[in-house]
Amino acid sequence: MVVSVNSAPSPDGLRRTSKNWIVKPSVPEEFFVLLTNSKQPITPNRLIGQLLWNRGLKTAEEIEKFLNPDYEKHVHDPFLFKGMEKAAGRLIRAVDAGEKIIVFADYDADGIDGAAILAGFLKKVEADFDVFIPDRFVESYGLSMKRIDEFKALGAKLIITVDCGVTDYDEIEKANEYGMDVVVMDHHIVPPRWPNAHAIVDHKQEDETYPEKVLCGTGLAFKLIQGVLLKKRYGTVPGWEKWLLDAVAIGTVADMVPLTGENRVLVKYGIDVMKKMRRPGLRAMLRAKNILPENITAETIGFTIAPRINAASRMDHANIAFELLMTENQYEADWLSKRLEEKNAERKTLVEAIVGELERKLAGIESPKLILEGSSEWPAGVLGIAANRLLEKFGCPVFLYSEMPAVVKGSCRAPDGMNVVELMRSTKDVFSDFGGHAHSGGFSIPPEKLITMRPQLEEIIESGSFERRETPVEADAEMELSQVNADTYAAISELEPFGQGNPKPVFLLKNVLIRELRRVGQDQTHVKMKLGEQGIGAIFFRASHNGFKEGERIDVLANLQENRWNGNTNIELNIIDAVKT
Repeated sequence: MVVSVNSAPSPDGLRRTSKNWIVKPSVPEEFFVLLTNSKQPITPNRLIGQLLWNRGLKTAEEIEKFLNPDYEKHVHDPFLFKGMEKAAGRLIRAVDAGEKIIVFADYDADGIDGAAILAGFLKKVEADFDVFIPDRFVESYGLSMKRIDEFKALGAKLIITVDCGVTDYDEIEKANEYGMDVVVMDHHIVPPRWPNAHAIVDHKQEDETYPEKVLCGTGLAFKLIQGVLLKKRYGTVPGWEKWLLDAVAIGTVADMVPLTGENRVLVKYGIDVMKKMRRPGLRAMLRAKNILPENITAETIGFTIAPRINAASRMDHANIAFELLMTENQYEADWLSKRLEEKNAERKTLVEAIVGELERKLAGIESPKLILEGSSEWPAGVLGIAANRLLEKFGCPVFLYSEMPAVVKGSCRAPDGMNVVELMRSTKDVFSDFGGHAHSGGFSIPPEKLITMRPQLEEIIESGSFERRETPVEADAEMELSQVNADTYAAISELEPFGQGNPKPVFLLKNVLIRELRRVGQDQTHVKMKLGEQGIGAIFFRASHNGFKEGERIDVLANLQENRWNGNTNIELNIIDAVKT
């Protein structure tokens, strides 16, 4: 299938439209020769060739690995991690000696699924263990002194942190004083002062030897179990650990790490495990949304499973989601799934209210340098989602916080060109606790420090370390409306799973007729359309303000998606952006 790109290329080979859109350059003809003339032709499909080229896959070996991920060939030896030998060895000693083991995990989907992986193994080998996930409303991120005292009182000898721990210097020192070893499984930015843990497995260490640097906390938990079972099988059959990959897939997609390299293998195999429906909790959740096992994709995780797992800690307690993953009772699973569905609905309502309130407040400000807002009425658990929405719209750093009686807790997001963790680290005596990644983080501050927060952040931003810029939206190719069909969709699906690092392909469709248009959704903010004489279905979320009308023509950027309804399946467009022609 030939996908034409008719716009004139600029000197860098990219095709730019009147809006800030870029269509990627066409594939060199010699690349298609490589694809078709290899010993085993890789793909005769020119569209797939274009998409592979756009993702930086230029050799037959790279393409073969991408299209055919293989667990045995493409999953790395866990002992390539600098701290894995000590981590796995200490866990084996604890299991063999019957020591009390504490799994302490973060309260998001990455931490919850990582805890489920460790708990699944420890339960299998009949270890003495407890799982603790903090309450995000009353506890700070990571370990606390109170928790260390609690673990000592329980007689713990080993603490394993998941998706946290690398910033907990003082807490780990106290654990050491009590005679408890701490193994840190974390993927967050390592602070200048490393904790004195028994072992640290974190590929963001400067001298880390692991070949890939983007596994999430769940992935690290899996690598620990993989390492333990390479040393000692504990009566499990070879490959038993692969049954844990459904949780790895959820944590990896939810944490939005790149789905390339080893992550791509783990997610692909994890989705295959998920289709077996071995966890009653996932079975209940997907059945409630009428999702059949054979239709599960990374998008199912990203838009159905992960939001509900995360809703537990945002609106209640993460233990609900953890129990959903661990229960073997279908009745309990159905109840927990229903509970998460209710909490997710509450979460959506709250986010819309917060974003709407701030959009109205910022309506007269054209290009804010910083959004810093808070309220005692806002639950801390939903602020990260609201901050993401505001970042997408305004393109500036966003700090949102919830005022509690003794502490102010919040979430922050930053655009390309700015490291939000380093921004917080550059302030003086503002944050009592903070952490995260380059573009997303969380923080706690004493209430009396709120007055100094804004001027310090504004001063750092104004110093020139951050330059506001609009990131262009890239399209993989230009497409005709007639190509929106089942054959095209099937070809694109060869590149699954989609996610960070392997985004769902985006196509430019020009001068498309709006045949029908109606507003949908509870607040009528979404737009459903029938496009062209063929009446191709399309959905454009949060687009009712654009003022499009039936009979007009538009240029659109869109993904292809399946719409299943009443036993029928249609290929439609999910519009990312649109402009009148």
